[in-house]
Amino acid sequence: MATNTFDATVLKQVASEVRNIKAEYRGVVPEESIDEVAGESLERLANSRVPQFVPLFVGRFTRERLRELLRNQRQSKAS
Repeated sequence: MATNTFDATVLKQVASEVRNIKAEYRGVVPEESIDEVAGESLERLANSRVPQFVPLFVGRFTRERLRELLRNQRQSKAS
């Protein structure tokens, strides 16, 4: 994870957002998978010029990716 790129405040906000996502997807997606997807989202934002928005975008990108993974999983089960 790109933890050394962001200050402690941003990382604290990201951690809070990840906790919220874990609560939303509890019992649907393993926490380890959420951590992995959130880490990938954070990496994508490593060179962000406006770090205040990083937690918001980590949340958005992580949720989008999780929805995509779940959609693909359902489609493969239906086939």
